[in-house]
Amino acid sequence: MVARRLLSLLVSSTNRSPNRKTRRLRRNAVEIVTRPFRTLYAIVFMTLLFGVMYTIFYDSGAVAAVDAAEGDAVAMALAVLPPLPILALIALAMAVLVPFTMLFRGVSDDSQYYR
Repeated sequence: MVARRLLSLLVSSTNRSPNRKTRRLRRNAVEIVTRPFRTLYAIVFMTLLFGVMYTIFYDSGAVAAVDAAEGDAVAMALAVLPPLPILALIALAMAVLVPFTMLFRGVSDDSQYYR
């Protein structure tokens, strides 16, 4: 009886592990599709973040443009953004990468615990 119970626990844990991953992937996919504004906000935020990081690391003239703006908020914001073709490339990359990372959020390989 004890051996049967231990065997059932072992089999159920190995069967449950892939189902848990599949359920989590399905739930994340449904969240991405049913909450488009959240996905869009994440894409826009990451695009702006990477755009500003690109400007800080590769465009030394951006600091001078911010100084020249002299308090104009719109001019300052436009000064820290990269050129339009680079911003478009960053936006395209984020439109692919952000939903992909949102899909696999919280999915982990628990098989290491069942050996």
